[in-house]
Amino acid sequence: MGKTKVLSATFFSAAMLLLAACGNEEKTSGEEKEPKTKTEETETTSEETEEKEEPASDSSGEQLNPNIAEESEGNVEVIYTNKEPNYVHKMDGFNVSVDEYQIVKVTEMNQDHKYSFDDQTEGYVVTAKVTLDNTRDKKVVYNNMYRLQVSSESDFISSDMNRAFVKEEFPKSKTETEVNTFAAGEKVSGLISFTLTNAEFDSLKSVKPKFVIEGGAADDLSMKGMFQGHGVYDFVYSGEQKEQVASEASIYPDKLTTDNLADKKMIFEKSGINETQQIGDINVTLEGVQYAEVIPTEANKERFKNFGDTGIVALTVKLKLDNQSSDLLDLWGINSKVAIDKDRGNVLSQSMVEPREPQEIKAGEQGEKYHVFMFRKDEFELYKQFDLTFGPFIGDEGKDLYKGKTVTFTLPR
Repeated sequence: MGKTKVLSATFFSAAMLLLAACGNEEKTSGEEKEPKTKTEETETTSEETEEKEEPASDSSGEQLNPNIAEESEGNVEVIYTNKEPNYVHKMDGFNVSVDEYQIVKVTEMNQDHKYSFDDQTEGYVVTAKVTLDNTRDKKVVYNNMYRLQVSSESDFISSDMNRAFVKEEFPKSKTETEVNTFAAGEKVSGLISFTLTNAEFDSLKSVKPKFVIEGGAADDLSMKGMFQGHGVYDFVYSGEQKEQVASEASIYPDKLTTDNLADKKMIFEKSGINETQQIGDINVTLEGVQYAEVIPTEANKERFKNFGDTGIVALTVKLKLDNQSSDLLDLWGINSKVAIDKDRGNVLSQSMVEPREPQEIKAGEQGEKYHVFMFRKDEFELYKQFDLTFGPFIGDEGKDLYKGKTVTFTLPR
């Protein structure tokens, strides 16, 4: 019994220290090159990326953005083209998609453009064709900002605000005169771009870069009630790397991977479980589980030091929630836990590395919820049974809904 207490304490201590590291770190990005309106950094989580056949993506073909050659007066070489990235970020009826992007290398450019490339006359430009579709019945304010995320959520390259290579092509409303405002029912397309130095482009090869469509769609310029979640997607920059990305497509999108905190090596997974229980008017379905070894990235090793040096294992649980009630369901503050070998101890979910979206589910609608539980690898290997206790849901003023009811699932191990 004494051993049980030691293991439980180890888990709790390690978990809380990781949460503190994730929650308190305020790292200033060395990559952010342009000032911009700050929106709350929230991660969408299970973003929709429509499944299609493999697109034709290569380093040949015509240039997506002829302005680059014209404006830079340099030599332009197409490095990679992704004709169907299938990035779609849905923000309650305001949808932003990336329809195509292209990476080019520019050499011997005009001296006037050196300031965008760290005083060099060569570098890289990423151009993306984006579509903004406002399906709401009222106008929407949206900052129209994008990022290339490098080593972590706070290390990124912003899309170019000076629009040196996409002046008239930048997507904007054809009817609204207020800045960053799009009319009800309006759909517009255009080009956005990123400029990267040689060093910045090379840095992509040592991480798993992401293309981020920022959130922030709101009803007016006050930005009150704006959609806060970002859309985060794998950014493919070469044919070889594309194969690696495809091989990891089935990994659940928790923040360990979407924020480049760590790589994952799958140990065991089980999908299609589809076991359903009820909490009041909410159907809770266990859809799948994944156990994976967690390998912290170089830039984030310090966050995980309290798990020791024997390795880390993450258990990610995928649930589907069906809100059959007549009220909005808030997903904030669900303190789920996993019981180890029935009475050996409990591990709390790591909310700081879980997807932040959806934050709520409307009446009559469904949504996904991912929970992440982390273990020291040497201790994880001792355990035989995991039982997930999900819930309770939290209502107004922090009170439990449905009399604090929870449901329990025995997880495949």
